[in-house]
Amino acid sequence: MLIYAGIDEAGYGPMLGPFVVSRAVFAVEGHDGTQEPPCLWKKLKKAVCRQVKDRRRRIAVNDSKKLYTPSAGLSQLERGVLSFAHLSGQAGGTLDQLLALLCDEGDSRTPDELWYGNDDGGPTVPHEATAGEVAIAAAMLRRCAEAEGFAVRNLNAAVVYEKRFNELIAATQSKADCAWQFVSRHMQFVWDTYGEHHPRVVVDRQGGRKVYHQLLQRLFSDADVLLQDESNDISRYHIRGGDRRMTVSFEVGSEQRHMPVAVASMTAKYMREMLMMRFNRFFAQHAPQIRPTAGYYGDGRRFIQEIEPVIRALNIDRNALIRAR
Repeated sequence: MLIYAGIDEAGYGPMLGPFVVSRAVFAVEGHDGTQEPPCLWKKLKKAVCRQVKDRRRRIAVNDSKKLYTPSAGLSQLERGVLSFAHLSGQAGGTLDQLLALLCDEGDSRTPDELWYGNDDGGPTVPHEATAGEVAIAAAMLRRCAEAEGFAVRNLNAAVVYEKRFNELIAATQSKADCAWQFVSRHMQFVWDTYGEHHPRVVVDRQGGRKVYHQLLQRLFSDADVLLQDESNDISRYHIRGGDRRMTVSFEVGSEQRHMPVAVASMTAKYMREMLMMRFNRFFAQHAPQIRPTAGYYGDGRRFIQEIEPVIRALNIDRNALIRAR
């Protein structure tokens, strides 16, 4: 059995809203960690595809940026994320319930800030896709998965809200180091939980870093970290300690080649967008004339200027609202 995991993030660049780092862990029968992972789009082709417009109504699985735009809405992204969540037994009926299922650390669940509070736990899940659409898609995926020896073992989201993000940036002086803390936690989980199965882990590589050997050696201090490749597009390492083995690859554009990374990307984006709904709804209640924001720098600056009276009136801590760059 192959344990095949992917790690990706959403919200690294914005100045408003949370930063989310997610993992997806799959099990594939008939393969093991000594082989190159199979193409799961081919293996699960009766249930999944890469394109949103599919005549057979299969589940679109791809880089989240290809599945979601503000104009297109969340429905396709939501249908995919919740179908895989159903397969892992982690689907919730409200955002609060989904946060409780996908986030195994308390700091990633709903924080105390006013703009994330919600007495009813909403928005509802699903929010734009219908419950019937998600149920049909999840059943289709389950049938195909059972026939192909595929299982979703774990979906997880580390949600880093603004205040915590700023505290980590102040401590590390680096956004990359902040992100690494959560990527490394996901890798540690796979090692601790599945190391005896010799898992394959793929991390979407962003930024200019190509060398991860020292970072991995510090993380897995009781193991040996062996370099396999460090090139422009991929950095790959083999970790071994006792009866545990794990291969970790940091790859540019990995969502296009590795379905676990695509599902992690989709999960991270979905969680961030659902939380941004709460964010925008809160400020709309206090300033109905203000257009919502996605939180990115240009529009984020516009939004902050327009809600300045709300910030003053409610005595909002700007360090808990606006992220460091």
